Amino acid sequence: MTVFSRSVEDLPRRPDLAIVGGGIVGLWCAERAVRAGLSTVLVEAERIGGGASGGVVGALMPHQPVNWSAKKQFQLDGLLSLGDEVAALEAATGLGCGYRRAGRLIPLKDQSQRERNESWGAGAAECWARRGDFAWQVLDGNPAHGWLAEEAAASGFALETLSARISPRLLGAALKARIEGGVTVIEGVRVADISRDGGLRLGDGAAIRPGRTIVAAGYQSFGLLAALAPSLKGQGVKGQAALFRPLRPADPSMPVIFDEGVYIIAHDDGTVAVGSTSENDWQDASSTDGRLNAVIERARAICPVLRDAPVIERWAGVRPKSDTRHPVVEAHGDSGRVIVATGGFKITLAVAHLMADRALALAGLN
Repeated sequence: MTVFSRSVEDLPRRPDLAIVGGGIVGLWCAERAVRAGLSTVLVEAERIGGGASGGVVGALMPHQPVNWSAKKQFQLDGLLSLGDEVAALEAATGLGCGYRRAGRLIPLKDQSQRERNESWGAGAAECWARRGDFAWQVLDGNPAHGWLAEEAAASGFALETLSARISPRLLGAALKARIEGGVTVIEGVRVADISRDGGLRLGDGAAIRPGRTIVAAGYQSFGLLAALAPSLKGQGVKGQAALFRPLRPADPSMPVIFDEGVYIIAHDDGTVAVGSTSENDWQDASSTDGRLNAVIERARAICPVLRDAPVIERWAGVRPKSDTRHPVVEAHGDSGRVIVATGGFKITLAVAHLMADRALALAGLN
């Protein structure tokens, strides 16, 4: 059964798998464990689907299709397969996840930016076309009148059709529903120590001796595994975002606007999400400040829908960023009994299901 409790008595002590962290990566790992019929315990220090996984933005955007690499291929595989994964999850739970392949619209400020986007269009034709009907185009006319301000794009518009968006909170809720009945979930309990054989000592004194342990605790994974995996390096990068409710609901078919680090996303419920900052130095993970105000001001300037729209939520969270800037899925400890799955930074939502597949494969449990 699924248990949301601090009670030590509720804990299976020798499950096949323990998962540390109940964000998007940990939840996908739990979903895979349910499919595989594994006895599984998931331990979350705060609440399931919280932290960086409980954000409001939900951008699913590819890297520029040039200087192709294994990381970019991994992200492309995630972007292309996530739609089917979400459809299966929605069918199994009856819950929507707010997914749509909406594309991305970029206002071009000058000729040099236009030329860069033209080169990315050529790269997309080479790297993406063999995987689907996706393109990166440079246009003179605005393909989204009323959504992106004309004056924001002095040198035209770039439109790419691979990008998508999702509601992180709805995805988390669907994954939570999917694992009910198959995973024991303990919320509000921290892991104090992880041994080389994958054993967990919890902050309340309880101990778990699983067959394998997957650590998917976001940026906190780096500290948890500092002694066991000294080669694993990374940090938390704070982001701030805002949620608007326009006086007239935004058209959810509109493409994601991306302009100099600012994301503007129309969700299915008529709200519009705007983000985000990237802060390497921060004190309070959940506070918002003038840096978010600057993002909001920029978003209002380029998106007419937002100019008189009230902000209904200000949000902040911390994303895990490995020193390599790549998602990290690797085995440590005795006979590889501890697997870490973290470090995806801005692309985690798009690849978390693939990170889960890799993690369970390394554990020999898929």
